[in-house]
Amino acid sequence: MMQIIAGTAAGLVLAASSAWMAKRRWQRSDERWAAWFPEASDVPENLDLTRELAVGAVLGVNNAFPVNTLDPHKPRAEMRAWLAGSWNTRNAVQAREAVQSLLMEGHSATFDLLIEAAAEGDPDASREHLEQVFVDDMQRNPELGGFIAHHPEAIARLEALGFLVTQADVDRGTRAYDLGRAVVVSRVAFGAGYFNRSEAMAMIRMAAFVSQRAFASWREFASSYLLGRALWGGVDDPDFEGMVRVVEELLRNPRSPWLRCGWFR
Repeated sequence: MMQIIAGTAAGLVLAASSAWMAKRRWQRSDERWAAWFPEASDVPENLDLTRELAVGAVLGVNNAFPVNTLDPHKPRAEMRAWLAGSWNTRNAVQAREAVQSLLMEGHSATFDLLIEAAAEGDPDASREHLEQVFVDDMQRNPELGGFIAHHPEAIARLEALGFLVTQADVDRGTRAYDLGRAVVVSRVAFGAGYFNRSEAMAMIRMAAFVSQRAFASWREFASSYLLGRALWGGVDDPDFEGMVRVVEELLRNPRSPWLRCGWFR
């Protein structure tokens, strides 16, 4: 009996060791880097461009866009369908308005007002406090009630994940969420044929410029982005956890565009 138990234990140890080694080989392989951060192999290295595109890396990686080229390398029809379905955008004028709105304020204007109002109220009753503060606005904007409902769990979840460590992390707001999406919408509009290269890059460089002014590191940017995403869709949304996983990979994977290029100088 003891021999059977010993043999079973040895088998379990061997299986666990094999699984660990396989995982380690996968983590070290070039296949892992390529799976997370695909590149257009025929594009010369341009760290400045990659850094600018990296402002949209969270959503870009989530959509398997190459990290080193403006072109998302997707069929034009797919890019047009993406814009129509996600942004109600079906032509160049609407695409331009969508990106300009994100660059100007997007959702962050509302989200940051919620954060500021919550800080002034009772932390134990933040939802009730926000509903009282924004009672008139909620009648005009039905979405606002959902954002308010997401607020307590968003703060708690990101604190638990280690992204909101100090009050400054919260006070920094959600601007990154809009800026990151502005880059991706610009790339998709280029892939859809709505923007030429010059217009798309002008939008992306503006998002990069504002990011450089608003944040001091990719980690600050990441915390702001995730806070915006959590307020928008809630932390129970499976897509939110996917975004967290992408951010964690961007912050620790040595081949990620954030680590390869560093923050803006």
